[in-house]
Amino acid sequence: MALTPTAQQQAIITTARTTQSNIMVKAFAGCAKTSTVEMMARALPIRPSLYVVFNVKNKKEAESRMPTHFNVKTINGLGHEAWGRTIGKRCAVEPDKIGAILKDVIKKAGPEYERMSRDNFGEVLRLVRYAKLRGLVPQQYSDTYHGLIEDDDDGWEDICDSLYMEFNEGMIWLAREVLLRDIRMAFEGTIDYDDQIYMSALFGGVFTRYAEVILDEAQDLSPLNHMMIAKTAAGRLTVVGDPLQAIYAFRGADSASMERLRDLRDEWVDLPLSLTFRCPKAVVARQQDHAPGFTAYDTNEEGSIHNFGDREWNIEDVEKIADGKQIAILCRNNAPLLACALRIIKGGRGCTIMGREIGKTLSNLSKKIFSDDDAPPEVCLALVNNWAEREINLAIANGKDAHVAIIQDKRECLAAVLESSLCTSAAKCRELLGVMFDTGNLRITLATGHKAKGLEWPVVLHLDPWRVPSKYAIAARDNGNPVPYEQDLNLKYVIETRSKSVLCFANLEPML
Repeated sequence: MALTPTAQQQAIITTARTTQSNIMVKAFAGCAKTSTVEMMARALPIRPSLYVVFNVKNKKEAESRMPTHFNVKTINGLGHEAWGRTIGKRCAVEPDKIGAILKDVIKKAGPEYERMSRDNFGEVLRLVRYAKLRGLVPQQYSDTYHGLIEDDDDGWEDICDSLYMEFNEGMIWLAREVLLRDIRMAFEGTIDYDDQIYMSALFGGVFTRYAEVILDEAQDLSPLNHMMIAKTAAGRLTVVGDPLQAIYAFRGADSASMERLRDLRDEWVDLPLSLTFRCPKAVVARQQDHAPGFTAYDTNEEGSIHNFGDREWNIEDVEKIADGKQIAILCRNNAPLLACALRIIKGGRGCTIMGREIGKTLSNLSKKIFSDDDAPPEVCLALVNNWAEREINLAIANGKDAHVAIIQDKRECLAAVLESSLCTSAAKCRELLGVMFDTGNLRITLATGHKAKGLEWPVVLHLDPWRVPSKYAIAARDNGNPVPYEQDLNLKYVIETRSKSVLCFANLEPML
């Protein structure tokens, strides 16, 4: 059954059908941008067209809805195709490629680097990955290919600062060696997911040119992604996104991505999608300071807001409000989610925390700090605290104050498990981490706001809302860097607009 477009949707469709103007669509949360793009696409003439979407899930959905002359790709898929065309062969994706390279580099480098790798293997991999995300091209290739940052001490120090890591010449040497081998293997046809972006953007990727390009979730793109879009968009460019949902600067996204994309064309027509079909009226009313003009559709639920404040509460209280509907408990930080999940499990209910990599990271860190499976929780907790104090002192001594919050979050996550009455040993700690990140329990879902983006639930509980904005974000703003503070305000908006019916607020501390 064909949808009847709203006035805002019709303005976008008409502009696309009757002009060749580049279009910038600011779409608030839940405002049917996917349906709008589909209606727009069906109104356009048949010609080589591309629709760039955020992830594989979005790609599958779009392929079933978009006209057949639209090629639907993720940004990674776009880069993969371009790089295969560049080297003239089919590319093989090896997700663990740089890890395998690093092991070989260490093996051939000698005992000094082998000792270093035991404690810094993960850090070197992070250096390599972030060098690619930031667009660093090694000096050996700089005569032909140009990066976004220089391959010198200043460039690598900038990367270390971004990762809150101490500049270490040995680690930088390893990272450079891995990056050089990574590039050589990419030219031979072996790539990882980061190479799909890095190689195609910076090393002469040959992109198919399209007369019509529609770009979704544009607020989440990086400078390298912008370069890719510039290479593939031959004609009209339509950019769709919500700058108020820009929350991935810490991953390398451009915090002002949509504004930067304006540089690709001289003229734009700006059109809004501000009428939400998802969010209840009570939630929409709360967003006006951050999202002026955000409006609820007439038939949306009135919805309700419940604030437990500092009162004692438990999961049963939330379940009564939910009345059988699915519940999402969302928080800025991981540690409160773990503590909350443990209390839910202790009460005999199942739940799951989104993000298997978080559980794996914490489990691996626990093995590094307390390797004895039989160690009692109090001994493990003392080791965790000692580890955290050392890392915090090191971070402060090297001027990496922002890294303190990351260390504290990891300490608090492990402490939440170790201090639970369910935890009897180091082995039990790791077992509990596995249980909490099991995806089999979906009635109560816990997630960070970053993990929740793009999703929705009937009932959302914002856990520890006082954490947004964070102390780090406030300090950064006061020191002249407004980006973390703005991203935290965006995160609050993302968390609250996941709700389709009920929005609750509660603090962890009084949870029973």
